Amino acid sequence: MTIKHLAAGVGFAVLTMTGIGGVAVADDKPTIYIIAPSSSDDFWITQRNGAAQAAKDFNANVIVQAPPQDTGDAGMVPLLQAAIAAKPAGIAIDYTSKTMEAATVAALDAGIPVVLYNNNRFEGDNKPSDPRIQHLAFVGQDESKSGEVLTKAWLPMLPSKPCKILVVDPFPTAFVLTLRGDGVKRVLDAAGYPHSDLAATDDQNQNLSLISAAVQADPSICGIAALGGPAANPAARLITQNKLKISVSTFDVGPETAARIKDGGIAIAINQQPFLQSYYAASDIAQWVRYSLSMVNVDTGTSLVTKDNVDIVKACLDAGHC
Repeated sequence: MTIKHLAAGVGFAVLTMTGIGGVAVADDKPTIYIIAPSSSDDFWITQRNGAAQAAKDFNANVIVQAPPQDTGDAGMVPLLQAAIAAKPAGIAIDYTSKTMEAATVAALDAGIPVVLYNNNRFEGDNKPSDPRIQHLAFVGQDESKSGEVLTKAWLPMLPSKPCKILVVDPFPTAFVLTLRGDGVKRVLDAAGYPHSDLAATDDQNQNLSLISAAVQADPSICGIAALGGPAANPAARLITQNKLKISVSTFDVGPETAARIKDGGIAIAINQQPFLQSYYAASDIAQWVRYSLSMVNVDTGTSLVTKDNVDIVKACLDAGHC
């Protein structure tokens, strides 16, 4: 089956689509839209690969729409509105904030099946006014639970108490990372490890300086819980170059993080598996359309990566499946 990609100006499509009778179909296959925030970031390219595989496995026409760069909701809302107008069999939405609510409600009002993936931001001001949204199936990482799973697996790798854990957040304004950190801290508190927070940035060189200063100021630090690669990778570089006895855990596994795990700079990571997020989101819709099977929640953040299995994960990354 041929896979064609649309020009980057509006996103990319997996499998070609034709319009018949005002409904988006292709060779009598259900057409499923996946709305994403970016068509250029490695994470979302992997999501596209998952959509392509789902299209093959479920004999569906899966179309991924995304702006060239991540502009947040502003870039996704018009693509979602266009997808609704195409009257597809279903739509998977990265529900990043309250701004996505009106278009999501429009899809539901049009009778289009909706599944949320990667984000289901319902906290605080983001809480949807329409209760239907909170009951939609969600495919993605349960951030708070993943923080607990990762840290419980990391505890045996830490030195004996008393020593302190530095929790480094590269995106302090991103609520999903706050949830990760909360999960980490709950486990550390239960295990009796004190911890402190360090607000960092998305600039790894700047984070290297921030983490280095924090470690020098507090010699009791024996572990760094990095809430993402921009914090974990420079922490690993600092530890490796200076032969420090500090253990690092993190979230998400890209090529650099995998290399850091392999050389021992990072002890453990949890991988939210973006390929599976789009794959299972499309699967949910396809199986609802074909078999009337209820769409289900899928927690994709269950994959722990250490030195023991990182070669398998690296091969998965190289193939575009992780």
